[in-house]
Amino acid sequence: MQLPLSEILHIPTLTIALATVYSGSLFIAVLLYAYRRIFPGARHWIMGQALLAAGALGMAFQSLGLPYTIFAASNVSLLAGVMCFGHSIWKFRFGKGFPLWVYSLIPASFFLWISMRNSPIGLRVVVFSGLLCVIAALVAILLLVRRNDEYPKIQNISAVFFIFVSVASLIRAFAAALRNSMLTPTDSGAIGGLEYLLALFIGFLNLFGYFLLSSAKEEQDLRTHEKETTLHNLELQETISTKDALIAVIGHDLRAPVSSANRYVRNHLLEFQGDLNTKRESIETLSAGLERISGLLDSLLEWALCASGRIKLQEEPQRVEEVLAEAAADIAAIADAKGVTLAAPSGGGTITADRRALATVFRNIISNAVKYSRKGSTIQLVISRTSRNRRDERIVITIEDYGVGMKPDQLSRLFIPGRTLLTLGTSGEQGKGFGLAVSKLFVEMMNGHITVESKLGSGTRFVLDFPNISPM
Repeated sequence: MQLPLSEILHIPTLTIALATVYSGSLFIAVLLYAYRRIFPGARHWIMGQALLAAGALGMAFQSLGLPYTIFAASNVSLLAGVMCFGHSIWKFRFGKGFPLWVYSLIPASFFLWISMRNSPIGLRVVVFSGLLCVIAALVAILLLVRRNDEYPKIQNISAVFFIFVSVASLIRAFAAALRNSMLTPTDSGAIGGLEYLLALFIGFLNLFGYFLLSSAKEEQDLRTHEKETTLHNLELQETISTKDALIAVIGHDLRAPVSSANRYVRNHLLEFQGDLNTKRESIETLSAGLERISGLLDSLLEWALCASGRIKLQEEPQRVEEVLAEAAADIAAIADAKGVTLAAPSGGGTITADRRALATVFRNIISNAVKYSRKGSTIQLVISRTSRNRRDERIVITIEDYGVGMKPDQLSRLFIPGRTLLTLGTSGEQGKGFGLAVSKLFVEMMNGHITVESKLGSGTRFVLDFPNISPM
């Protein structure tokens, strides 16, 4: 038994149903937009839905004998709707300007319809449906082409809508071209009815596409918010670590010297009744303690300013060998007194850096090397170049001693202020625990990197590298 499709699929009824579905789809999309279910290009998508609904309404009222101009406008409205969808997809995927010249096809299509007023309806259907088929296919390709997309599945599903539009238009064009009899606007053939059923299905896909794209945007916003939250948590953890470091310094490194100075004042000065030379020794001990407190406060202040970003560096081209030699000269007297040799810097290069900050970094590292070097040893200062390619050449500064070295647990805390496991130098020198932390901050502020290699009993090697601006 064959179903009488020409009777079941009544064209005028289907056109009214199509207009109703498209209008309902538009209404729901507007509600979603009003409730902030939006995405880049959402307005253009809704405009496309509105144009589809307007075109479907125009086709539904064809049987009322409306002027041909309205009939032409309704068909062009369908074409313009697909263009707006393409514009929306373009903004969603690329986030940049859409080639607006594409919209010039709209007035061109309208004038083409007007010029074909006396042409057979079948020819007009072939021309219009063929053009709609091409445009819808291009939008589908725009969705399917891969460009490191974050939501490939969503884009594939959205492309189904435009594939259906393209296929429906292609079927309509072929049906009109291969038809033997004359085609009328209210044609009730089975092929025409199936086309309208397919158009109804497209209406549902249209709404589904808006929902998918808005969901993708929400997911993207959630991921961005998650990344921002993670970043804020890391900053908060760093702030807490800074606070803990300050408490540790105040509780130990500052408290001990102040308590010691207080005891010396009370026991050896206020209540002292002995020889003046002994009293002088007590004053010298007190002076050394206060000097250590002063140096510790200076280091603490410098580190706090660096950590808070309140120090503004004046970065200019600097000859590394000159700054390194000056820093070594500042430490030379201490090294000589200890019997440690500072080798003359070998090599050279130019980097962009703040001279004072760079000198501070070198002094801190060299001073640290002298502190833990044995009498008669030599500290090597070497400048070299390394590169992965011609655009990424770097100046490498190596400061290496052959002293006591460090344990792994000391190495892991080396740049954490207040957490450094300090040991006395080879001559009993005491450290402050902030010099290397400040050095690391300065190096990173000047776009450099600092690494440390050390083995207990074999010495320590500090390696710094900065972008090279020296001539090739």
